[in-house]
Amino acid sequence: MRLFLWVLVLAGLLAGAAWLTRPGIAAFDAHLRARIEQAVAQKDIGADDDPLATIALVGCKLRPSDCFDVIRGGFDVRLEDRAFYSRFQIEGFGNEASCSGAFTKIWCDERLFGG
Repeated sequence: MRLFLWVLVLAGLLAGAAWLTRPGIAAFDAHLRARIEQAVAQKDIGADDDPLATIALVGCKLRPSDCFDVIRGGFDVRLEDRAFYSRFQIEGFGNEASCSGAFTKIWCDERLFGG
């Protein structure tokens, strides 16, 4: 009987923590910004045969925050705020992807980042 009560209390505490730490749009934007900055930092200038892509990459390397603003402006992000987690539906640039978030962490389809 005591074990059951401890399991019930622990489950309640876990559910409360999940509810309190669901990420929102600001957390998604921070996650997206970090992923974009990481991708830009790893990409070599001149690696593509496309001159427009190379110019865009140079611009992103020079002004990463402006690059994020342009890319984020091209995405339509819908937040589905569930009881214990969050779902983000992302559409833009001819692609669709989804992300899930719980306990302040966000996990996304790699399709969102060209994977």
